[in-house]
Amino acid sequence: MSTDWGPVRLVSNLVWLPIILVATFATGTPVQHLGPAIVAAVLASAGWIVTALRAETPPWIAPAGIVLTGAAGVVLVAAVGVWSTPIAFCIYAVLSAGARLPAPAAVAITVGTGLGSFLVLRHDSLGGLAVLAVGLVAVLLFGMSRRESARRLEQRELTLVADARVYEEHARAAALAERARIARDVHDVLAHSLSALSVQLQGARLMLQRDGAAPDTVAQIERAQRLAAEGLAEARRAVTALRTEPVDLAAGLRALVADTPDATLEIAGEQGPLGPGARETILRTAQEALTNVRKHAGGAPVSVRLSHRDGMTELEVRDHAGAPAPVRPGGYGLVGMAERAALAGAQLDVGPVEDGWRVRLQLPAVP
Repeated sequence: MSTDWGPVRLVSNLVWLPIILVATFATGTPVQHLGPAIVAAVLASAGWIVTALRAETPPWIAPAGIVLTGAAGVVLVAAVGVWSTPIAFCIYAVLSAGARLPAPAAVAITVGTGLGSFLVLRHDSLGGLAVLAVGLVAVLLFGMSRRESARRLEQRELTLVADARVYEEHARAAALAERARIARDVHDVLAHSLSALSVQLQGARLMLQRDGAAPDTVAQIERAQRLAAEGLAEARRAVTALRTEPVDLAAGLRALVADTPDATLEIAGEQGPLGPGARETILRTAQEALTNVRKHAGGAPVSVRLSHRDGMTELEVRDHAGAPAPVRPGGYGLVGMAERAALAGAQLDVGPVEDGWRVRLQLPAVP
């Protein structure tokens, strides 16, 4: 059944049916052929109800209801012998045909209904027949104008939907272009600089070892070289993330955990609906948290837990250094995590716990 009609339209279409029936049989005017009139009234009422309900399955039911209403209305006019009230069934059939059927079918139903009415009322005055003919044509044109207005409205809605999709595609293309530009800048500037820095630090370490420098000096150079290598790896991961769409959440977390020594991953519950932005927020938060673990708690075991429950998705990255962690220096990584969480409508909790450091991100599922 179609959903383009509301309760108001349905009631307005059906409320006239009992009024017409009462006016036909309860006005005090004797009905010439009562039996055929009752049968015709039942059939016309059935067609009226089917037409008012605007049923669309099977596809033939709407035209059949309109034809039944018009044909039974003509028979009812003939059985009653008075055309003023029962002719309403014919008018309703013509109006519905003009509003819902293609123009050839609507014209055919109008011509058939009009010819039937003229044959039944051929002994009536020419003035009455002329009024009937003009009325049927006017009702047909009114119904067809309603159909055309509905068609234009539907076309306008489709155009708006198409324009919205084009706008979304343009916005998506612009976002991808901006991500590609940022990826090029990161690769050309940061990655090249870190790569050169790592090579220079390696050369400096070899020179210090050759010249017999103090062990603590060599250790500091080695640490700096390690940090440069880690920064280069993070820059490459950032470029990859900017140039690609967010991967599967579980697969992305497994890849991040695999790059972190002594890290474990636990996934609990069934994943609810998460948009691409939410998945990327989870992955980037886990990436930044694991990077901080390697920088500030190297060698400590770290657990990554992703859970889905009660319409919420929670990510927890926690290192277990064995003692309460001191306050770690802030940086753009933590700022970036907080900004991503705010944009995704998530809650971020970062801070020390009894045996280390914890990052917890909570996101609501997409409705």
